[in-house]
Amino acid sequence: MTVRARRPAAIVIAVIAAVASAGLAAWAARGSPSSGGAPRSAASAAHGPTTPPRSRQPSLQARSGAPSTTPSRWPAAATTGVPSGTRLKLRTGTIKITKDGSVVEGLELHGDIVVLAKNVTIRDCRVIGAGDWAILQRMEAGSGGLTVEDTEIYGGGGRPLEFGILNYAGMLTVRRVDVHAMMSAVQTPQGLVEESYFHDPKDFPGAHVTLVASGSGPRPGMSLTIRHNAILNPGGQTAAVALYQDFGLNHDVLVQGNLLAGGGYTIYGGAGKYGTPHHIRFVGNVFSRRYFPKGGAFGWGTTWDGSGPGNTWAGNVWEDTGKPVPEP
Repeated sequence: MTVRARRPAAIVIAVIAAVASAGLAAWAARGSPSSGGAPRSAASAAHGPTTPPRSRQPSLQARSGAPSTTPSRWPAAATTGVPSGTRLKLRTGTIKITKDGSVVEGLELHGDIVVLAKNVTIRDCRVIGAGDWAILQRMEAGSGGLTVEDTEIYGGGGRPLEFGILNYAGMLTVRRVDVHAMMSAVQTPQGLVEESYFHDPKDFPGAHVTLVASGSGPRPGMSLTIRHNAILNPGGQTAAVALYQDFGLNHDVLVQGNLLAGGGYTIYGGAGKYGTPHHIRFVGNVFSRRYFPKGGAFGWGTTWDGSGPGNTWAGNVWEDTGKPVPEP
């Protein structure tokens, strides 16, 4: 069996913040993208009047010049995804995980994974998907605890894949994951995203291409950390990393030590209709001009509010010169 149960880890008890509307909850409850009829994701929701519209022009086209490769100091195809030599068993369709502590490993899955249990691990897998998501952690997982590691997620480039990993529950850990040929790699309001390689997205009609995104701040007592990833969006929309205020106030986010490039704006910094974000830190990131002279088609950043308590922009530099990247 490639899906096996193990002793559940301790469940983190957290108060669930009501950051999603009733409509969003109904959408997430539908389960597999094969069920059809799901509305567009949080990444497609409109902002309030205080937030600039998400970039749509120029449309996503591969830029001439430097390909989507990374220096050895950054995560790349050789250091992420399924470890070399791993034997994978082929499966198709939807896998629904309902038992706490389950482990899914050693699969090449042409389909998707829906997680409804706590403390689930997905590792050493290749998921080739299309539809709304490749991996979904649903609200039924409660405090969550999903870990996805040493895994490749591939949209195939034919039929659209909107999200590589989409999280509507509690904590999520993404580690050494290679996600490509999708519209968005990871969307989550809380968790840890590290040592991963997100690159070469695909644009489809109506899409907002944002490689790592949150739609609101994290649940009470939780935080979001995006650390030491290569996040490369060669297109002219929307972002490499975006902190949106679709459903609530942004707070307690650390974006540290990443290689960031492309998009309309390379980063969205968290300001929006729900108020002044706080404890948002962009620290020690390297912004690349490999696709656009300003980092992104329109600039390196927008919706940044340095006046919020604990908000920090420090040690961010340009890849080509090593000079500081100013606050957006």
